[in-house]
Amino acid sequence: MKPHLLGLFLLGWAIPLAGQTPPDYVPHRVYDSKEKSFIDFESMTARLATLDLVFVGEEHDDPATHRMELALLQGIARRRDSGVVVSLEMFERDVQPLLDQYLSGQVAESLFLSASRPWPRYSTDYRGLVELARAKRWPVIAANVPRRLASLVGRGGLVALDTLDPATKGLGASQSRCPLDDDYAESFRAVMKDMPS
Repeated sequence: MKPHLLGLFLLGWAIPLAGQTPPDYVPHRVYDSKEKSFIDFESMTARLATLDLVFVGEEHDDPATHRMELALLQGIARRRDSGVVVSLEMFERDVQPLLDQYLSGQVAESLFLSASRPWPRYSTDYRGLVELARAKRWPVIAANVPRRLASLVGRGGLVALDTLDPATKGLGASQSRCPLDDDYAESFRAVMKDMPS
């Protein structure tokens, strides 16, 4: 399966009054950098719902970005009921079993949150994504390397991973090189050249 890359960025942010959060956040329009034209949000989500892979970059401390992510996922959910997998960087890979238990209703949210080390803004910024996936029975992937492994590599380089047992080492990336000259890298560069930053 070859992922399709779609270069889009959102414009016309809904600006709430001071201290207010819009209940349904939807950008007014979207700029399609491939087609060099504006499209409406629903047209974009209709296109996204047909793709194999949708990657959303974010600013971790920007609430508007998170409302947009939820609006995107809701838009996909309106068009596609199955075959969706949500991957979240905010959960570390070693909490995947607990995340799965929460999604299946085996553990309460309070236990899940107390043991899964969610980011500080989980309740306001990520909970909606998890709850939508839970209601739809979509898998959620805990995609981030555990902090302890990142710290280990930061202190000792990639060779430090060789000191770990296979199960713990498996929580990190299976490959540690970034191919710069394959088809995916070329597609990624083509999309990124049209992005504003």
